[in-house]
Amino acid sequence: MFRYTAEILPYHDIPFEDAVRDLAEIGFTEINLWSSAAPLGHHVNPGDDPKAILATLDKYGVKPCGLTTYGKTQDEILERVDFARELGIDTLIFDCEANYGDFVSTFLPPIVEAGRKNGVRIAVENHLTVPFSADFEAGGNEDKRWDEGVDTFAQIKRLIRDIDDPFLGICLAPPHLWVMQESVSEIITFLAERKRLFYYYIWDIDRQYRHGTDGLNFGPGENQLPRPDGTLDHSVLLGNLARANYQGAASLKAHGTGGWSLKHIGEQLRSADAYIRPIVQTLRAKE
Repeated sequence: MFRYTAEILPYHDIPFEDAVRDLAEIGFTEINLWSSAAPLGHHVNPGDDPKAILATLDKYGVKPCGLTTYGKTQDEILERVDFARELGIDTLIFDCEANYGDFVSTFLPPIVEAGRKNGVRIAVENHLTVPFSADFEAGGNEDKRWDEGVDTFAQIKRLIRDIDDPFLGICLAPPHLWVMQESVSEIITFLAERKRLFYYYIWDIDRQYRHGTDGLNFGPGENQLPRPDGTLDHSVLLGNLARANYQGAASLKAHGTGGWSLKHIGEQLRSADAYIRPIVQTLRAKE
C-alpha cells in the first residue's frame, strides 16, 4: 500500500529543523523536501551539506521521500538530480517548464537521462499551464497560459507515450485535475496499471475557486488542506490508490501558508492529519 508522507512546503520560511521536528511530532516518518524558487519551499539546495541535512532528518527519525523543484532552469534541475542522489532520494518532482513541444524535445530528455544514470525517477506534475510567478498565490495570469502542457488526462497520456521511459512518470496533483474537470480516480488507475504513478499529493482546493479567473490561486491554505467538509473526498481517492496497489508516497500538501506562524502551521496540519490518518489506518487494516 502507499506510504503516508508529508510535504515540508507548508512550513514556508520556518527554519528547516523546526519544520522537521514538528512534522515528526505529528507522526510523519517520511518528508518530501523542497528546493524551488521563492516563494515556494526552498529549505534545501545544491551547495548545502547533504550529511548535515540527513543528520537533521535522522535526529527526528525521518527520511526524505522526494525532492521537489519548481521555477528552475534545465541546468538547475540537473543540479538537483545530483543533489537528490546525494541525499538518497529516488524521486525528483517538477512541472512542465516549457510549452509541451519544447518540453519533450529539448527540456526533459537530458533530465530523464541524468535521472537514469543517478537512479532518480523524474515525476512531472500535472499542472495548469498558467505561468509561475512570485505572486502566483494571488491568482491571475489566465490570459498568459501556454498553448499546451501537462494538465489534462489526454496530455498525461501523451507525455508517457512520447517519452516511454521507466524513469519518467507522473506526480498526481488532484486540485489541478479538479480545475480541468478530470476524474482523479480514473487517472490513478491508468497510471498505476502502467507503473507511471510516481508520486501523489493529498491536497484539496477551495470550492469557491473561479474557473478562468483564479489561475494558481487554490484558496486560503486552510482550505487547501484536506478536511471532512472539503471539496474532494479523500477517502475515495486514497481508497483508489490502495486498490490500484500504488506503493509510493501519498503526501499531505498545501500552498497558501506564507506568513503563518509555526504554531498555526502545526495546528492546521494536525487538523488535516486527524482526518487523513484514520482513513490510511482503515485501508491498511483491510490489506
